[in-house]
Amino acid sequence: MRPQRVPTLDPLGPDELEMIEGVFRRELELRALPLKSEEAAILAARLIGAYQSGIRDAVGLTAAAERL
Repeated sequence: MRPQRVPTLDPLGPDELEMIEGVFRRELELRALPLKSEEAAILAARLIGAYQSGIRDAVGLTAAAERL
């Protein structure tokens, strides 16, 4: 059984944004995606969505990104 994640409406602070950006930039590099691409925009939106769904650490966000 997968643990259920509860969405939250907490605003993202500077530390959270920095963590998400770090995962985002590493994934862009691994995938050889340009920053200004549709794929990058989708990745960013999904990482933020994953964070808001309850994945609150870089390891978890990286794992979520790998499933995209």
